[in-house]
Amino acid sequence: MKNNWYQISTRQFGYPQPEDDFGYLDRTYKPDTGCPTCGIGIVQVNPFRFKNDSDIRHNQFIGLNWIFDQIFVHESVKTEFEKNGITGVRFSQPVIHETDKPIESIYQIHVDTVLSKGLIGDNLTTENCDMPTDEKMLDFLKASGSKLVKGPFCGHLKYNFPHGQKLEFNSDVFSGQPDFVRTHEWFGSGWNTNRPIIISERVKKLIEKNEWIGAYLEVIG
Repeated sequence: MKNNWYQISTRQFGYPQPEDDFGYLDRTYKPDTGCPTCGIGIVQVNPFRFKNDSDIRHNQFIGLNWIFDQIFVHESVKTEFEKNGITGVRFSQPVIHETDKPIESIYQIHVDTVLSKGLIGDNLTTENCDMPTDEKMLDFLKASGSKLVKGPFCGHLKYNFPHGQKLEFNSDVFSGQPDFVRTHEWFGSGWNTNRPIIISERVKKLIEKNEWIGAYLEVIG
C-alpha cells in the first residue's frame, strides 16, 4: 500500500517582533547570512518573538505572518509526537517580545532534513532572485521603496506555488526519510522564499485522530 506525503501549512496569527522595519530579522537570524533580498540561506539563531499569546490558545498548529516556513504547535502536539516516535523534528520555545519569557505550552517545530532533488516542475512557473525586468513593476517597486530593487541579488532559482495543482515529486526521494522533511527546491516570490515542509502519512493520521486545529494538508502528487 502506497504511503502518501503531504505539504503542511498553517493559519497565521500576528507578526514576528519587532515588526517595525522588519526588525525581527536582526533579532531572529544570524547576521550576514543568506540573501538579503529573497531570504534564501538565512539561519535562525534566536527564538521567534510574539507580541502576545492571546490569539493562539485555541489552535494546535500556528503560524506567523511573513514567516511561511515555520510552524508552532501546542504542547499537546509535541507530547503526542514524542510518544509516537515522530521523527525529523526538534522543538524550541518562542518568547514574548516585551518580557523575553518563553510562551507557556507553545513550541516551534524545527525541520532540518532536506530532500534530494526530486520536484517534477515542468508545469510550474519560476523566477530568479534578480533585478525585475518588467518596466511597470520596476517603477512600482522603486516608487514604494521596495528592497526588491535594492539588491544584492543571489540569482537563485525559485518556483512559484501552483494554483489548483498538487506539487509532484519523484517518489524515490522519500525513501528512508523521517516523518518531517523539507523540499530541496525553494518556493515563493520576493522575500517570501522558503522550503515547504512535507509530512508523512503517519503524522497526517495523528492530526486527524486528535482533531487538531490549524494544520492544512495538501497531498503530494
